[in-house]
Amino acid sequence: MFQIFRGKTEPSRATGERPRIIDFRRVVIVVAALALIGTYISVILGNLEELEKERTEFSELQARKILQSFEIQTVRLFDLADTYLRAARDYAEREGTGTLGGFLDRVTPPKSNLYSSTLAVIDHRGRVVFSSDPALQRGTDLSDQTVFLHFQNATSDGLLIGANNNSTDPDRQYFHVARPLLNGKTPGGVIVLHVHSSQIAAFYRDMTLGPNSSATIFGLDRTLIARQPPPVADAAPLSSLQIWRDAESKAEGRFRKRSLLDGIERTFLYKRLADYPLVAVIGFADSDISAGLEAAKRSEVVETSLFTLAILAFAVLVLVFDARNRRLSEAEQTSRAAAEMLERSNADLERFAYVASHDLKTPLRVITGYAQMLDRRYRDKLDEEANEYIAFLTAGTKRMYRLITDLLHYSRINSQAKPLQPVSAARAADIAVANLKAVIEECGASVSIAPLPTIEADESQLSSLFQNLLGNALKYRHPERTPAIHIEAVRLSSSIWRFAVRDNGIGIEPEHFERIFVIFQRLHADSAYEGTGIGLALCQRIVTRLGGRIWVESKPGEGSTFYFTARDAEGD
Repeated sequence: MFQIFRGKTEPSRATGERPRIIDFRRVVIVVAALALIGTYISVILGNLEELEKERTEFSELQARKILQSFEIQTVRLFDLADTYLRAARDYAEREGTGTLGGFLDRVTPPKSNLYSSTLAVIDHRGRVVFSSDPALQRGTDLSDQTVFLHFQNATSDGLLIGANNNSTDPDRQYFHVARPLLNGKTPGGVIVLHVHSSQIAAFYRDMTLGPNSSATIFGLDRTLIARQPPPVADAAPLSSLQIWRDAESKAEGRFRKRSLLDGIERTFLYKRLADYPLVAVIGFADSDISAGLEAAKRSEVVETSLFTLAILAFAVLVLVFDARNRRLSEAEQTSRAAAEMLERSNADLERFAYVASHDLKTPLRVITGYAQMLDRRYRDKLDEEANEYIAFLTAGTKRMYRLITDLLHYSRINSQAKPLQPVSAARAADIAVANLKAVIEECGASVSIAPLPTIEADESQLSSLFQNLLGNALKYRHPERTPAIHIEAVRLSSSIWRFAVRDNGIGIEPEHFERIFVIFQRLHADSAYEGTGIGLALCQRIVTRLGGRIWVESKPGEGSTFYFTARDAEGD
């Protein structure tokens, strides 16, 4: 007598004894499901790592630009301070200090924050003979102060930039610049300008590198001139800072280290000033970059959880069908009906495996479909709270599907793009308008396109760029006027074109001009305007691949103009 089972058919060893069979297919299904989940998680972690790398590179690029501005600002600050100091010294040496206060009132620019600080004149004995600070009285003995001792025996002119007062209060930080008073080659005293660091504080407030960034000026004599934010009260000694060793060996550079002045991990970029014995340093914090990725991490956790549940459900269903098929196969010899059932079960399993494998890239379709089925069949049979839960589930899975689709599109900008070649920008714009024809007609918008050039691009990506910008203009239209959109291009040089997409929509506040190009950053709630927060980030990535840049100019309530640059197809 023989038994039917999966595997080879052979005589049983004894009545009632079933051969021992290792079901390798079940093992393969479980292993494949776990491997697929592991692969997906690896891809997600890789995407997060790549996103963090991109944000770090972007922050460093911004820091280099800010460092250049900080260098110019610092040189200008000390140039103004020294000019002011020289003028005051020349007047004091020529006319004396009796009318110096009136002279300072005349030469001080009315809107200059620099000259809100105080000036003092010290004679050759170290006593104050003039001070614009009421708290510093004439006759005060400053002969033991560093600034006086530095020039006490000076026989030639020179400039001293002194360290700050080491205050941890931003409003009380100051430093000083000083020059000697000379009667021929005989020391006649010192003239000192105490400069409040308000201009450095203002520059720091305008920085866009994050709340934990820093801006610092060091002297090459290993002194701290000014820093925003100020060092903490228990900061490490200045002599232990890495900047001294690096600045002595190279005029400019970068390093990454936990700051000894406030304990924050930063990447520092520094540059020695050419005209002064100073080093300008800009630092951006790792914590600010991590904070910017929190939304992406939360999104990835939700997506990974949903994907894992879908894969596990698929594996369980396959195992259930496999077990059912096994039982039907064992009963095949006793009943034709059982054989037919087995055949139907196998067919169902094959169809299920095909559909499921086809949809594995987007498992949320299955969840969305069943959520909508629950909504249709049981809306009148469940209470309002259950209906609300079903609506939340449906809306959430739809948004997650759009988010995954947009993320895949975003990640493939470089990996699956076509080579750049001459492309008609006019044709790409026409394709974008054709794709949005229904929306344009629905809102009664007018779209005008000036003559556009041929540039180096990928036509599909260029039309996607125009479509995103046009779509935004239509989405954020002003409720009280008909949308009007205009596309034009202006040649900036023999090889560069600047494109403009102008609308008359609701506009954007200036403080959000950079934020809108960051992935997942949205200015409005989902209930007001639909979207995933990826559209403008996608535009920026496309423009970057074209070798250009993208930016926006806007006035709230009046409209916005998005600009981007691209290379001419025949340019050098």
